Amino acid sequence: MAYDLENLMSDVKAIMTTHLNNKINDLNSEKSDSVTLLTVDNDAYFLQELDSTTINYNPFVFYSCEEIEGSGFGPNTPQEFLINCVLVLADQSAYSDIPTRMFRYLRAFKEIFEENFSIKSNSNFISINQITPIPLTDLNQNQEFRATGIQIRTSIG
Repeated sequence: MAYDLENLMSDVKAIMTTHLNNKINDLNSEKSDSVTLLTVDNDAYFLQELDSTTINYNPFVFYSCEEIEGSGFGPNTPQEFLINCVLVLADQSAYSDIPTRMFRYLRAFKEIFEENFSIKSNSNFISINQITPIPLTDLNQNQEFRATGIQIRTSIG
């Protein structure tokens, strides 16, 4: 069976669902301060699209393939992908430490993918870039969110 984008995205999700909450708990223990990160429910990972079910989760993770490029000639052209993994957290007024929370989530994402750099022999992570934490507002402009995450550039073939 050929290893393709579908398999790659499944493996990316598996890394997150297997390792992210453990890393969050490790960071909570390491820092041991008043900032306690929330873990991500296993049903709160959404591939390529967001819908009304995301409102049921805080935080949730959106992951997608943004770019697909082929480099080479002929039938064995390797494909390069840009994959986004973004954690979205509701910015509740009780959180006066949102920047700290977002930096810690960012660190957790980076570390779980660094520790699992090669997920299949047919796929190699080329780079892991961090996404600067940004504020978001829902379409009704009645709830603020914060988002942070990573971009993974990887190839197959």
